[in-house]
Amino acid sequence: MKNLINELIVAGIEENEAKKEISILESEIKDKEKIKLLVKERIKKRIPVQYILGKAYFMDFEVKVNKKVLIPRPETEILTEETIKKLQKYAQPEIVALDIGTGSGIIAIALAKLIPNIQITAIDIEKEIIDLACENARLNYVEDKIDFKICDIFSKCFEKLLQSRKFDLIISNPPYVKLNEMQKLKPEICLHEPKIALHGSKENKTGLIYYKRIVELVKKCCDIKLLAFEIDPLLVSDLKFLLRKNGFNNFEIIKDYAKLDRCLFVYI
Repeated sequence: MKNLINELIVAGIEENEAKKEISILESEIKDKEKIKLLVKERIKKRIPVQYILGKAYFMDFEVKVNKKVLIPRPETEILTEETIKKLQKYAQPEIVALDIGTGSGIIAIALAKLIPNIQITAIDIEKEIIDLACENARLNYVEDKIDFKICDIFSKCFEKLLQSRKFDLIISNPPYVKLNEMQKLKPEICLHEPKIALHGSKENKTGLIYYKRIVELVKKCCDIKLLAFEIDPLLVSDLKFLLRKNGFNNFEIIKDYAKLDRCLFVYI
């Protein structure tokens, strides 16, 4: 399969990623000719291998994916793992969490699998997305610990949700790619992954509007212990200003595997 790896590299896919993709295809498909055909399709259309297979892996579990949701990334694993470490220190009978923009459900599912005493509400904006997340929760046997809802954070529904119960944790990997950065993304991302999950609405020119909405509503009507975000390293200064402006001065930033600022934890 070295030739296939080389074909992917020549097509502009990084060597480590090319090796990983061929390894995934070999583990999933025994027919070598079919693998060759899929690689040709992958190169021609730059479709991510996870969309070709219809599934992906996050931490130690498998989920179904389609073009309505982002492909799970190592950066989101860091956010989730660091959040779990912090929650494991909480000495209370039940932890109540809200996952905003759940997508395929990976963050909520990981929390449900690894925190025994947690109950999670997970929201996204479309029925198809929520249906997929529900299916992934069932496949991972945690559907009884997650309440999936269709809810837009700019709606009254979201404000009512925040006021409906006391959340210990709010966690989100919101759309944060700036409008002028979209075309700089890899073809696999900008051509195939959902723009609503990468950039969000056309009003999100700075990449900040989702953070701003959540932070301001938390200040206004929500008594929580921990706010956890995945972030764009380019937004760090703006996010620090946003937090301090709203009276949140106790926060921590954690780097990803590339040593870039990627996770923001706000202690309230």
